[in-house]
Amino acid sequence: MTSVKNIIVANTSPIIYLSAINKTDLLKKLFGEIFIPDSVKQEIISGGKDTFGFREIENKQWIKTKNIENELAKKCLLTDIDDGEAEVIVLAEELRAKIIIMDDRLGRKVARLRGFHVVGTLRLLIAAKEKGIITEVKPLVERLKEVGFWISEDVYKDTLARSNEAYKG
Repeated sequence: MTSVKNIIVANTSPIIYLSAINKTDLLKKLFGEIFIPDSVKQEIISGGKDTFGFREIENKQWIKTKNIENELAKKCLLTDIDDGEAEVIVLAEELRAKIIIMDDRLGRKVARLRGFHVVGTLRLLIAAKEKGIITEVKPLVERLKEVGFWISEDVYKDTLARSNEAYKG
């Protein structure tokens, strides 16, 4: 029996934030490989070689860039979400992806309405702990906050609870 490979398509912010805390390896360890549309690659590399994510996009064979084919579908999505998110959703449809990695709330909602399982950066950290890839989520969430990742107090508490870690307000 052959196994069906789960195809994963990622948006910009999870790659940038994981790069900022030196944890993009979690994506490889969790999924093996991920796909990004060209607009996500351009968003990341446009800041230059010192930008978070640049090195990963340029040097990692497990992050695969693919152009979308259905420009009309992208244009229809642009009324609600930005270029990168629209291309992520279109690419996920074209590749028949199982999971989209995205942090933006509206983009996540649109992706879910289109039938995708959507996870964000924090859920990736929880999954990495569940699989024994990391031992603690809280220090990584703290590092994310230090580099500008915004998280509400309720989401912070929920993330720690799902990770079986104590919250100290």
